[in-house]
Formats: sequence, structure tokens, C-alpha cells
Amino acid sequence: MNFAAPLVLWALPLVLVPIIIHLLQKRRFRRVEFSAMDFLMRAVRRTRRRVLLEDVLLLILRTLAVLFLILALARPNSEDLPLVLGRDARAEVLILDASLSMNHLGEGQSAYGKALSIAAKRLRELDPKMEDRAAVIRAGMRAERVASGDPDEVRSVLEELEMADPSQGDLLGALHAAARTVEDLGPDPSRISVTVLTDLQANTWNIESGFSAPFAELVALGCDVQVLDCGASLRPNVGVTGIELSTPRLVRGDSCSVLISLRNFGETEATVQATLLMDETPIASESFVLGGRQPMDWNVAVAPIKSGARALEVRLEHDALVGDDTRASILDVGDGFRVMIAGEASAPQDTPNVFDGMWRYLSLGEWAPLRPTALPLPLVDQEALAEFDLLILADAGRVPLRTAEGIASFVKAGGGLMIALGPQTGQGELQNLLQQLGAVGLSVGTPIQAVESPARLDIVDANTPALRFFNDVRWKPLLTEVPHATYRPLNVDPNLAENLHIGLRFLQQDANLDSGAALVDWKLGQGQVAVLASSPLPGWNRMEELPGGTLPLIYDLLFSLAPKPGFPVSYPVGSALSLRLNHPPTDTQLRDPAGLLLNGLADLESLENGRTRLELLESVPRPGVWHLNTRLLLPDGEEVLLEQPLAVVIPTEESDLRAAEAASLLEFLPESVRIGNPDEDLVQTENADSPPRDLTRILLLLVLGFLVSETLCAWFLDRRRNL
Repeated sequence: MNFAAPLVLWALPLVLVPIIIHLLQKRRFRRVEFSAMDFLMRAVRRTRRRVLLEDVLLLILRTLAVLFLILALARPNSEDLPLVLGRDARAEVLILDASLSMNHLGEGQSAYGKALSIAAKRLRELDPKMEDRAAVIRAGMRAERVASGDPDEVRSVLEELEMADPSQGDLLGALHAAARTVEDLGPDPSRISVTVLTDLQANTWNIESGFSAPFAELVALGCDVQVLDCGASLRPNVGVTGIELSTPRLVRGDSCSVLISLRNFGETEATVQATLLMDETPIASESFVLGGRQPMDWNVAVAPIKSGARALEVRLEHDALVGDDTRASILDVGDGFRVMIAGEASAPQDTPNVFDGMWRYLSLGEWAPLRPTALPLPLVDQEALAEFDLLILADAGRVPLRTAEGIASFVKAGGGLMIALGPQTGQGELQNLLQQLGAVGLSVGTPIQAVESPARLDIVDANTPALRFFNDVRWKPLLTEVPHATYRPLNVDPNLAENLHIGLRFLQQDANLDSGAALVDWKLGQGQVAVLASSPLPGWNRMEELPGGTLPLIYDLLFSLAPKPGFPVSYPVGSALSLRLNHPPTDTQLRDPAGLLLNGLADLESLENGRTRLELLESVPRPGVWHLNTRLLLPDGEEVLLEQPLAVVIPTEESDLRAAEAASLLEFLPESVRIGNPDEDLVQTENADSPPRDLTRILLLLVLGFLVSETLCAWFLDRRRNL
């Protein structure tokens, strides 16, 4: 109990005044003896005990009246009244949903801010003097018990938790942590309340979430468990759900299609302005009107004239949920790939062979995306291959073992290999190479003559990168309707070839029979290998007569085999930022989307084939475009600069803010778990504490009661004694 005027308490000795008056009043009588004294003394002795009790009662009433009058003048309040009255200690475990959706602004406050306000109110209701305890568990990228113990200290930590994380929240881990915390807070869990402050997002609160077990554990411990929906009643939101590139790698001057996916997650119509930027420079902008729950695709063609890794980012005008209004992707723009074509040209008087066809298709000038160089197969070794990105064996004949070993090392290090079959290259010629390339279950057949009923190509897997051009029904016949009078099929044993992928097959139209594979590819180390049995070759097929089909096939196939970065360029937020580089890095710097430089990075680990793993961050904390700058140390001692943007994206599930239905929650939550709305069940307080109750009026009423009681009692006693 606190007092507004504590100086008045110095008057407490005045409480003794009624006692002193009582004692003095007894001493003012003079003793006089007379003849009837004996009879009077006998009467006094009979009534002495009753009179004494009556006097004591009057003294108590007068004393209490003075005491409570002094206390009333000191103006007490009820702040520490529970301490005076006494109660059992209790505890509160608060679980804060810190997922991206909790940052949604609705009705003037974010769901996360509302959760913090409710948590602060709960903590203010606890009293450290009564040995109350509290704990706060934050369910962000990972579950973390941020504070535990004294409620006031926990509340001070709570004030530092300003924003939710731009990711999904680990609510399952937080619930398990709550069960462990209950055991730490006290021996009697029945006086512990566990409150989950969340927006009840349907994508999280469902039967597949695994929440049943931890909730049941908390209930079994005897805790009072409740879930409070802190989300707004209306949750409009438009977000970017994807940005996809038609090709992740592009040659400077060529074009790429950027498919941007938008979605209105609200129930009402929304207008949104979208802007596409390349390296922070706007290159396209458009306004869209999206109906309730409506998706929208925006297709933009880009043709960069500058080589290097380019950061593409789409941004929306910010709405109630800012975190999903932007998304990024990385486009690798190169000056072209260096291609070695191993084989020999035909004599002028002879029919053109596979080498001639490949050379004609790839020799398109200085600015062509593929720049070929011819070299006889005997001169192909590991040192020569070090200068190239791609190798084409254009019906080159027998591959010696030493050459096969050099080619396999080239592929494992990240190079691309295309084996174009023809009359000179069969199983015997490729035996050494296929063994070095790990092509178990793959064999090359002998040429099949199908002059009377020519075979045609059939697409086995339309998602094969080399066949993307032919997904369009307008261009598909340029590949599938070309007759093959002679062909050399590829035989694949499905029981052995676990790593081989078939993209094309030969199909004899008259019998509609599978006549062997025409395109098989597989991954080896950091590189890719493809065997093409439908190479352009006059006399075998008519592919040279239809360059509109053959050229896209060869180019797309070689682009799919081209060397790729040894690391992904897109990461989900919260994941580890780790890169595999071909050479050791030095002077590494990493900047976040805001341009801040992060220090203390670059943990290195040596890998096979001279590669190095660069560990940058255990958990990337925010979405957007991050920028890596480092220098790669080459074997000759020189250094090359690597400037690499990295895209960090949020989970699209967090954009859908719909709350779970009560009926769906009943399917997996225990019956004793209470689900409520804080606007209905709780009175939200301001940041300042609520003022304590003033007890002055109550004490004055007590003083009045004591005075009235003393007056009535004295009047009654005097009247009875005078009778």
C-alpha cells in the first residue's frame, strides 16, 4: 500500500490520545469510604468484568477512529494490496508468433504490435513480491526463449522485440520450449498460464502442423492454455508470389522472358502498381486491377547489353503487409561460351558429316553466343580443355583412355560435354569414355536402316531444358516430324541407369514402337553430359533442311550443358548462405539489401577438385538482393574479381493471411484449450500502467462508522448504568 501524503503518518502517535484520556479519566476520582462501602464493593465486584469490557470496547472504537482518520489523510492506494491480503504465486508463459504475417497492419496496429501490448499487460498483472514468474518465447525463424524469471525484467526485454521476422515462425518449436519452461518456472504447473499470441494464419494452424502433441503435453501438465487471435478482422494484401526467368543464363544481346506472379489475397478488388528493376534501375512499370483472391501474371522481356550477374527485382506499392511487396531473381549475362568441336571435316567432294553440320550451326560471327574452335580429337587433353566451357565430340571416332580421363576431369570440374553420334562413333569407340563418365546402363546401338518407314522423334520429357522451344505446339513439328531414314539408337537399361535422363526417343510411325533413345543426359560432378543420337547428317535425316528446328535444339542443348556457378544464386530467408567456388576467395565482403557491410565472415573449407566452400551466414536474416564481392586466387597467382548478387526470398505461404476456422482448430487442439479474441476477452491497456485505486474514501467511511458506533454504544451504556 502506497500513500500520496506520507508525511501525515507522522501523526500516528495521536492514536494514543484516546488511551491516555481513558487512563487520566480513571485517576480523577477521589476515594471516600462510608458506612455502606461493603455493600457497594460487593455490587461492583459483581459488575466489574462487564464494565471493563464495555470500557475497552469504547476505547477500541475511539482508537480505531483516530487511526483510520490519520491513514485516510495520508491518501493510501491499493498498489500493494495483494501483498497485504496474500495469495499464491503464479506464472505466465507467453508465446509470441513472430512470423512475417504478424507484421500485417490492420485497424491502426500490426498483429505483432497488438500481441506485444497484450503480453505487456499480462506481465504487469504479475507481482515479483508475490514470487510471480514469467517467460516469453519468440517463435520467429527459430524458437527462442528470450526472457524468463522476474516479470518486470521480462517486460523490459519485451520492449526490445519490435518487429516479426520476414519468414515463417517456428511455433512448433516454441510450444515444445513452453513445455520445458513450465517445468523450470515452478513445482505447481496448475498455477501457470500458457498464452499463444498469434494471427491464427490458416497456412500454419492446420492439422498437418503437428501442434496436437505439444498442446496435449501442456494440458497434461495442468496448465491453463489459451490461444488469442491478434490478427485484424479484415486482412487485405497483395503480394509478389514469384519471379521466374525463361533461362537463368543469357548471352549479352539475347533476350530473356521474366514471368512475374502477383496475387490479391484479400476478398475485395485491389489496384496495384508493379515496377521491374534491373540493378536498381526501373525498366518496366504497369498498373493492375486484381479481383478478390485473383492471381495475375506479368510477362516482361529483357535484353541486357551489359554482361555479368544482373539483379532483377519487382516491387509493388507498399500495402498493409510490406514484407511480400518485393521479390528478386538473378540473371547471369555472359559474353558467350567457348566451344571446342572435336572431329574432322569431310573432304570437299564428300557428303557433309556431323562435324560440318555442327560447325555451320555454331559459326555465326563474332557476337554469337557460342564461339566455336575446331580441334582434332588426338589433340584434346586436359590442358587444352582448360580454355573452354563446352566440348562437342562431333562423330569423332574412337576415344583413347587417356583422352577419356581428361574429358571426364573436365566435366567433373564443371564443363559441359555433348557427344554427337554418327557413322564413325559406336559403342566400341565410346567404351572408354562412357566408363569414365559413369554412364552405367547406357550403350550405343548399331545404325538402323528405316528407309521405307522413317523414324521420327518423340518428346519423352517436355521439361527437358534443351526442348523448351518445342513446348510451343507451333514449333514442335519442326522437331518431331523430321524423318530419320538411318539412326543409331541409344539403349538404356532402367535397372542400372539410375542417374540417366531420357529427353527424346526414336519412334517408328508405322508400328508406333519405341526404337531407342535419341537424347540422354546426366550429371557428373559439377558438369553435365548429353549424348545426341539425332545429329544433323545428310543421308541419315533431313534436319539440315529445317534449321528452324535443328538450331534451337543444338543451342538450347549446349546452353543446358554450359558451366553453372558452383553455388545457388537464390536462397530462402533464414537459410545458410554458403557458396562453392572454383578457386580460393580472398578479401570477401558481403552487403545486405540496405547496403550495410557485414564483417566477420568468410569461413573457408577446402573441397575436392580444388574447390572451396565459402560459409557466409548461418542464417540470412532478411529478403532482398545481397551483394558479394570477393577475389578468386587463380593457380598462376593472379586474382580475378567476383561481383555476385544473391537473391533472398520469403516463403509465399506467409502472404495468405486468412485465419483458420474454429471448426478446423477443433480437429487437432485439445478441448480444454481456449481460443479467444483479445478485443473481446481482454481490455487492452496503454503503455503506461493503470493508476492504482484510491482507498481514502473507504477509510473515511470506516472512520465515520467507528464514530457512530462509539456514540451509540456510549449512549446505550450510560443509559443502562443510570437506571
